[in-house]
Amino acid sequence: MDTADVLLVEDDESLRRIVARHLRGHGFAVRDVASAEDATDVLAGGLRPKLVLLDLNLPGDTGWDLIRGPALEAGGSPPVVLTSATTVSPKRLAEYHVAGYLPKPFPLETLVATVERFLAPAGEPETT
Repeated sequence: MDTADVLLVEDDESLRRIVARHLRGHGFAVRDVASAEDATDVLAGGLRPKLVLLDLNLPGDTGWDLIRGPALEAGGSPPVVLTSATTVSPKRLAEYHVAGYLPKPFPLETLVATVERFLAPAGEPETT
């Protein structure tokens, strides 16, 4: 079984590189892919991320398609944090049991704090 702290699904190559490099610089193991289809493939291949950072507006299948499909469940049902330049209603986030939402553009410090919140070891207090 292949594990990663974070599965990053982002079609904007430059943003994907920046985010992945920044998270790796903070000690997180990151697997990054450019589409929902690629995410489905790596999850079907055994990747078990602890967190998914998912862009909504992707070419081909959207982030919503990935959330509604079986791939995330097959990947161990990790929490999903949506990233999008499009506003998403809290009702829609709740409907799909989305763990978090980062509106684009987001500061990299906010991204790291969000990832740390989800990946803090059990019993370790969060810093605010």
